[in-house]
Amino acid sequence: MALGATLILACTRQGDSADSSLMEQGRLYTSWLYGSQYQKLWDRFSPEMRQAFGSVGELADFAGAAVTRLGAESGAVDERLDQAEPFRIYSRSASFDKAAHRMLIEWSLAEDGVVTGLVLRPEPPARAQPSAPAQ
Repeated sequence: MALGATLILACTRQGDSADSSLMEQGRLYTSWLYGSQYQKLWDRFSPEMRQAFGSVGELADFAGAAVTRLGAESGAVDERLDQAEPFRIYSRSASFDKAAHRMLIEWSLAEDGVVTGLVLRPEPPARAQPSAPAQ
């Protein structure tokens, strides 16, 4: 029994460690995006991402315009990791000085931290809570 409990704890810690690492990578990539460090991002992009953007210059044009339009991140930030086999999705929801709505940044990451996707869009409205059944 003790061996089983140890095995479960070891698996949990390893998963927590991987999640923590991917969360940190998502935060790092976001800081690079905000800080105009496009070459660093480009170096972490998958071949498909490089093909989608074409060049580090085109990435800079797209990202620079988006970040300028939004302004600085402000207020509370909500983060989470989701599984989308075989990738993990780092999601970051935040308000920005120049944006009327909260924005959602999502990084799709391979297990080794390579960026396989990037989405920047308004955060969808919260789902309405189901109404209580009539009594």
